[in-house]
Order: sequence, then structure tokens, then C-alpha cells
Amino acid sequence: MVDVPIFERTKQRLTNAGPFPELFQLELIEADDEKSRIRMQCREDLEHAFGAMHGGALMSFADIASVVWAHIHTKGQLAGTQQFSINFLRQASGNYIDAISEVVHNGRTSLVVQTTLENDAGECVALITQTQAVRPLEQ
Repeated sequence: MVDVPIFERTKQRLTNAGPFPELFQLELIEADDEKSRIRMQCREDLEHAFGAMHGGALMSFADIASVVWAHIHTKGQLAGTQQFSINFLRQASGNYIDAISEVVHNGRTSLVVQTTLENDAGECVALITQTQAVRPLEQ
């Protein structure tokens, strides 16, 4: 079961974590033992010249989502991206994009996290694999 205090603290941090997450206006929708779901609204200021979401914005969103899920999954450990791979499958547009993250390998000092970006029609727009280094959060 997801640690509720960690979930709530993470949800709060995501909305008050400074200019970068604030720019994306991210919302932690849900997290359980298997996965997390974070939402980013599609906005004109995050689009490229042809009207779809900019790839850089999607990559940053996926990175944040993976780190957040690693933090929740490890019950509050510090996570940092070691490796990042993304496959863009279609243009991202609509009202919002969801990042659904899940652990595919749970090691002693690292996690492999797979994040799927889906549009509001439930279509996969990108598939991301990341390795997250994890260590205890210093108090």
C-alpha cells in the first residue's frame, strides 16, 4: 500500500516545488502499489510551431513523473535520473497528457521505471524508460 503521508507530501511538493514544476502545472492524480498517474494540461505556451506539445516539454514532464514515482515507490528515498530513453509515437495534443509510471526492475540502489504518456483519448503518445538512482533522503 502507498504510504499516505509520503503521497500527500509529494503531491504538495509537486505544486510548490519552484519554477520548473510550477511551469508545467502538474497534478498528482493517483498512486497505488503498482503505478502513479500525473497530469499536465496541454497549453499553447508548451506547444511547438505546428500546434502539438513540444517534445522538450514532454521529456521534462516524463522525467519529473519518473522521479516522483520512484520517490513514492521507495517510501521517500531520494531519486535521480541516471539514464533516459524516449520513443515518440504520435503528436501529443488534446486537453491534457497523463504520465503513467511503473517500476519494471527494483534493484538495491536503482530502479528501472517505465512511463507511458497518454493523451486524453487514452492513446499512447510516448514511451519512456529510465533508470533512477535511489538513496535514503538525508534528514
